[in-house]
This record gives sequence, C-alpha cells and structure tokens, in this order.
Amino acid sequence: MKDWQKKQMEFEQVKARAKALQLRLTCTICGTKPKTMLNCPCGTTQYCSTECQRIDWRDRGHRKACKKIRNERAEEEKRAEAETPMPPPSPPPEVFYGPAPRSHADEVRARIAAEHEAARVRREANPESKPASERFGSRCPICLEEWDVNDSRVLLFCCCRTICRSCHDKTRGTHCTLCRIPAPKTAAEHLAHLRRHVENEVPEAMKTLGDIYREGRPNHGVVKSAKKAAKLYKRAVELGDMDATIPLSTAYATGDGVKLDRKKALQLIRISSERGDAHAQRNLGVYHRQDKKFEEAFRLFKMAADQGFTDAEINLGHCYRTGEGVEVNITEAKRYWERAAAKGHAHAIFALKQWIPDRQRRP
Repeated sequence: MKDWQKKQMEFEQVKARAKALQLRLTCTICGTKPKTMLNCPCGTTQYCSTECQRIDWRDRGHRKACKKIRNERAEEEKRAEAETPMPPPSPPPEVFYGPAPRSHADEVRARIAAEHEAARVRREANPESKPASERFGSRCPICLEEWDVNDSRVLLFCCCRTICRSCHDKTRGTHCTLCRIPAPKTAAEHLAHLRRHVENEVPEAMKTLGDIYREGRPNHGVVKSAKKAAKLYKRAVELGDMDATIPLSTAYATGDGVKLDRKKALQLIRISSERGDAHAQRNLGVYHRQDKKFEEAFRLFKMAADQGFTDAEINLGHCYRTGEGVEVNITEAKRYWERAAAKGHAHAIFALKQWIPDRQRRP
C-alpha cells in the first residue's frame, strides 16, 4: 500500500471517530448538548431530558426496538458462554518398524514411458504435414493455393522463390513477378543467379543446383557429377530443405556419388515421411515392400494416397488386389485405380483394363 493511501485511511478513521463522538455528545431528538445525558439501555441513543426520551419511546416507537436489541445481545452472550464441543482426540500415529516403504518412482517412470510410446505411435500413424520449405511455407506466394502433391514446383533463379507450375506458365515474361527484376535470358545468366544464392546458403538453390549436377546440362555448362550433387543435397538437408532428403536418400540407396548405405537412406526418407511428405511416404513404402514388410508398406501407401498422390494410389490398388498387408478387395483396388486414371495416369488405365474383371468394369 502506498503512503498516500495509508494517510487517507488514517484520516477517514479519525473522521469516523470524531463523528461518533459528536453523536454521543448530542441529543438524538433535539440535537442539543446538555451537561448531563440520559443514555438509553440499548446504548444506541441518548437524550437531554426525559421529555425527549418520551417522544422517542412513544411517538417514534423506540421502546420495541430497544427491547429487541437487548434481547439479541443477551442471546449472543449466552451462545458465547456456552461450551463448544471438543473434537474427538486423533488416534496416535502408527509406528512401523523395518525398512522404509518403497517409492512409486519406478511405476511413474513406466507410466510416462508408456505415454511417450503411445504418442509416438499416434504421431507415426497420422503425421502432421509440415511445409517442405521452412522459409517460404506450404503455399504458392502468387495464387496462395497449397502445393499440388502431383505437380512439380518451379524455382525462380532471380529471387530464389518457389511458385507453382500453373502460376509460372501464366506469369512468364520479361520481368520476375515477385522481385520485378529482368528475368535471365540465357542459361549462363540463370546459372549465375543460382550460384549466387548457393553462396548465400539458400537451401532451395542448393537442391536445384544438385539436380543440375545429377542430370548434367551441357546448355548450362555443367558436367554431370554425382559427388557434387550429393554434397549439395547434404548441405540443403542440413539447412532444412526436406525436398532434398528424397534425392539424397536415393543416392545412398544406389551408391550414386556417395558410399552405399541403405540404413542411411532409410533414415533420411523416414525423416521426410514423418513430416507428412507424400513422396517420401510412397518411397518408404516401396522400401518396406522390398523387405517383405507388407503391413507397414500398406500403411504408408494409404497415408500418401489420402493426400492425393497418384503413384501411391497405384501402389495401394496393387496392395488391395494382391492382398499385401490387407485383405484382398477388388472393389477398393478399382476405386483407387479409377482415382489415378482420372488424373491421366497411364499405368492406372492399363491396370483397370488388364486386372479388373469385366463384371467389375461394368457400370
């Protein structure tokens, strides 16, 4: 409490005591200050004479109020004088002889470990989809639509921003749509812009330059080099680009530019799969199918197909047709192949014609 608040409270208390004293020195009826006061038995009023007392008792009805106040005070005194019942004595504390009781720390640790394991299983069963690029998010910066899992994205070499294929085809011109600088005209200019972003350690630029080294593009003046591509992929993954984990895991699985390491390839593709990437989930499902882990492969194909990835829908249809990881269900196989065929996938169209019986193909 502040000093001014304390002083204000003290002033109010002094003022209240002065007011009470003023009331005790004046007559309740006429307000005069006689030398002697007649106090009422209830102690709430005082009079200067018997005439003022008669007026208060007869005309104002203070007689009944005075009697009521005295009766209430007497009852309160009786209740206060009455003996309160004592609580029953508490039993003496029990004394145990021997070793101290065992703590429940082991049970608590086991329960916490079980909860963490259950959370991990739920997280793997339904991973939360995260943006492939931590810098630019999961939407096209022009149309603000989420990335199409079946459509490739285009990296603008001038500003190193990623846009969808549809926006790139619509906005292609002499100037960049986002940074408004003149677009590179030759392949050498494109590569110079890309290398500048690589020097600034932009992960998307590193992944794109790695693709160029992996394929080898003479028009860009780049000779095919799997080692340089793998090196760029590694640095892009370290900087947080999840798109680079797929070609890097493929390089470890095939030994292209790096030492053959299937365990490392599975570890990389699993990281991207746990982040909800449909391509990684499909590739990891293929690895599990090769290892005869059909139930795990079916689960991964199902998660990728639920995101609309066409290749995963093809694999899931084969699982339903052959019974790998699930019971044979021609109806479900047809449904997933029809979804892929509606997007123009040639393998799905062939599968519908070749493996679905005629009675299943009829409307």
